[in-house]
Amino acid sequence: MAYQASLLRDEDRTVHARIVVARPEEFDPQRGPPDGLQPLVFDQPVPYTPEELRRLAVAAKYHRALVGVRPLGDDGRCGIWGMLQSGPGWIQMAQGGRGPAPAPPLSALLVRVLGPGRIAVGRGLSTLAELRGGVVGGPGMDLFRSQWVPARFLTARSELAQLHAEARATAAAAGERWADLGPDVIRLVSQAMVRRFLAAMVSAHHGGTVIMLPHETAGDAVSGSGPLRMKYAFSDGEPRRRYRKLILGLMCAIARAGGSAGVASVDGDTYASLRDHELSTLQDAIFEMSQLIAALSEVDGAVVLTKRFELLGFGAEITGDLPDVHRVARALDLEATDFIAEPLIADGTRHRSAYRLCSRVPSALALVVSQDGGVRFVAHHNGQVTFWDHAIEMLDG
Repeated sequence: MAYQASLLRDEDRTVHARIVVARPEEFDPQRGPPDGLQPLVFDQPVPYTPEELRRLAVAAKYHRALVGVRPLGDDGRCGIWGMLQSGPGWIQMAQGGRGPAPAPPLSALLVRVLGPGRIAVGRGLSTLAELRGGVVGGPGMDLFRSQWVPARFLTARSELAQLHAEARATAAAAGERWADLGPDVIRLVSQAMVRRFLAAMVSAHHGGTVIMLPHETAGDAVSGSGPLRMKYAFSDGEPRRRYRKLILGLMCAIARAGGSAGVASVDGDTYASLRDHELSTLQDAIFEMSQLIAALSEVDGAVVLTKRFELLGFGAEITGDLPDVHRVARALDLEATDFIAEPLIADGTRHRSAYRLCSRVPSALALVVSQDGGVRFVAHHNGQVTFWDHAIEMLDG
């Protein structure tokens, strides 16, 4: 039914919907967004047909609601019993927000209609399989769950942890009580920055490239003899380090908010539950920085940052005496232990340039967004140029 509905259109609109297979009694009628699911039950079930899904998808907005479906009898027929209002917290988490993200019970099947012929099936917030291009496969890879991506930012995270420790000591001397930060919080805050600007780049439907370089070698890479020619370079100063300053400020604000709430240590779940005006202000500022990076990426050339999140400039051309790359490894898992060597026949200029840069500068990380919304991580990994197709929760059409 979901597949047939995905092929329909409501006037000029593609059908997008989330369908949860569960009974209405499984949901608390006293709860609702942002931290719960609000059940809105019809007085009589509606037939579960592609046409009804098409009509209800207009009211049950994909990012904010689900269509509730349950079996009606022993003959396999199902009916639509109503809608669940979830709010956008779940999609905000997928794109770098901190939640909360109310989810259906793990026993409930969740079907997402993402575009024509494109269906995802899962339980709770976990995807089990996707139908894409007529092929049923596993869920897309979330590269932030890999080991190698966090490892590339280990030095930058250690520096942030040291700066935070110094700020914490100063606060303690002044009599302030701060909560400890779990190691996952620093990682989540840093990763959220990247998730946010990638989501903004995909939403723009323009395509672009972001290059992330180690702070120690970034100057050589963008100098006259380096492989990057920056058309619009920012002068050295605090404005280009604002992203990093906001990350550190957010870490301190989380520790302060945790201390004020009487929490000894803040982990990822506690961070999602904290409510504080300073946190909201900093997150708004970070969102604006992410939008800025996405906008800069629409200019021809790459946006260049250090792995300290220092914004060096944009409009960078990848040029110079770079090694030719004839084949690259397409990773089939998060750590590229399983991969396929592919020729560069089908790749465009943007991707080929990223491959050549990572071959010349093995410490670089290239994030390439296609006009069609595909996101590719490119790195020199295990002795060869490798790319991963990164999954991001966006809609077709």
